[in-house]
Amino acid sequence: MERKLIEADRKLQTARGATILGLAKLAEYRDMDTGLHLERMREYSKLLAQALSDFPAYKGYITNEYIDDVFNSSILHDIGKVGIPDSILLKPARLTPEEFEIMKSHARLGGEAIELIESETKGQSFLTIGREIAFYHHEKWDGSGYPKGLRGEDIPLSARLIALADVYDALTSKRVYKEPLSHEEVKAMILEDKGKHFAPEVVDAFLAQEEKFKAVRLHMKDSEQAGLMHD
Repeated sequence: MERKLIEADRKLQTARGATILGLAKLAEYRDMDTGLHLERMREYSKLLAQALSDFPAYKGYITNEYIDDVFNSSILHDIGKVGIPDSILLKPARLTPEEFEIMKSHARLGGEAIELIESETKGQSFLTIGREIAFYHHEKWDGSGYPKGLRGEDIPLSARLIALADVYDALTSKRVYKEPLSHEEVKAMILEDKGKHFAPEVVDAFLAQEEKFKAVRLHMKDSEQAGLMHD
C-alpha cells in the first residue's frame, strides 16, 4: 500500500510539473530565440529560496516543498505575454512609453489566467504560487512597481524571489536591442536597488549564492543569436 501511495504521489508531481511547463511554454513559443531563460529562472529562484530558508526569520516557513513549488512555478512569470501584440512583444528596439504601458499588462493578464484555472480546482491549488508570481513579479519593495503598487511584505515572498531572478537573467542575457551585462555589473545594480526594487533579505540571499548564480549562467548560456522578446 505504501509503495502504491508513493508511486501515485510521484505521478501526481510529474503531472503537475508537466502542466506548469506546458503553460509556461505558451509565453515563449512566439520567440524561439529566448533560449534557456525558463531553465535559468528555475535554478535562480531555487538558489534564492534555499539560501533564504537558512535565515532565522524563514526557518520553518520555507520548507523543501515550498522550494520545489517556487522552482516549478517560477517559469509561469511571463505567461501573460501571450496577450501582448507581436508588434510590441517582438519589437527589435526599445519600447515607447505607450508601448511599455501595454507590455506591463502582461502581469495582470497572466495572474488572471492562472486565477481562472485555479478557481476550477478543488482545495489548495498547486497553481497558487504560480498565480502570485505571474501577478506580482514586477512589484517593487518600495511600492513603485506594478500592477498594484504593493510595498514590502505585502508582496508575496514567491514574487519577491522571482523579481530578482528575472532582473538578473534579463540583464545578463543578450537581446537584439542590448548587449548582456557582466555578473559584476548586475551585482552592483542589485546592491544599489536593495530596499528599493528588491527585498533586502532577497538581495542577501543572492549574495550568499552569487557563485552558484555565475555557474548557472555559464552552464546554461544562450547561443550567440540574441533573443527578441521584451522582458
